[in-house]
Amino acid sequence: MANFYPATPASVPASVTEVSPAFRKEVSGVMGSIVFFFVVYLLLFVLSIGLVIGCFYAGIAIIINIPRLITIFAALGLMGVGVMVFVFLVKFIFAVSRYDRSGIVEITETEQPVLFNFIRQLTNDTQTQFPKKIYLSPDVNACVFYDSSFWSMFFPVKKNLQIGLGLVNAVNISEFKAVMAHEFGHFSQRSMKLGSFVYHVNKIIYNMLFDNQGYSKFLEGWAKIDGVFAIFAGITAGIARGYTKYIERYVCTD
Repeated sequence: MANFYPATPASVPASVTEVSPAFRKEVSGVMGSIVFFFVVYLLLFVLSIGLVIGCFYAGIAIIINIPRLITIFAALGLMGVGVMVFVFLVKFIFAVSRYDRSGIVEITETEQPVLFNFIRQLTNDTQTQFPKKIYLSPDVNACVFYDSSFWSMFFPVKKNLQIGLGLVNAVNISEFKAVMAHEFGHFSQRSMKLGSFVYHVNKIIYNMLFDNQGYSKFLEGWAKIDGVFAIFAGITAGIARGYTKYIERYVCTD
């Protein structure tokens, strides 16, 4: 193993990894924007909960006081408005971004013991976790990836390492170690936490503003059941558009 693992540089000054005041200022600005987004979202969430309660209360009151078939349909439609507006605001929680693994091949320690020993020594030197899985690709690149969701912001996620064979064939062993060390910088939860928040906040905004094909199809199906439901489906769509415009105005332009 000693023949394959270059020595780690000695006497590296601590100032190499010191964070500059300008960077700290940028981080503070980004964190402020993230906090502002969650405050706005929390306000919309509370309003949607109030809408659900109000719609169910009004629907039940209609059924009790005017027990007719048409009023029952209207009451159910009114309740559906509250539920579907709430779903519009929380549907991103169930969205998962899965990494495309079609062009990569997973390898095991049994198949590549020298490489795994190399990576294990590097994780010890960088004080990071060993990858969940290691993959090979034909690219002249290396990267860290994982399947992400809303909950990735709050719970640690085991990350995978992808090594491009094109990269391996283009660098010597010392350069390879330097590239891998850079990738293991991404394995630190602290180093990726801010980037993870920015990424997922952008995904949430995108999900609410643009990724609504399935939601729209559901509303269309709901509207086709009955003319009464079509009215309430239109009301739901209007409220969702109002939320969208609010987010565009107060969040996307911030």
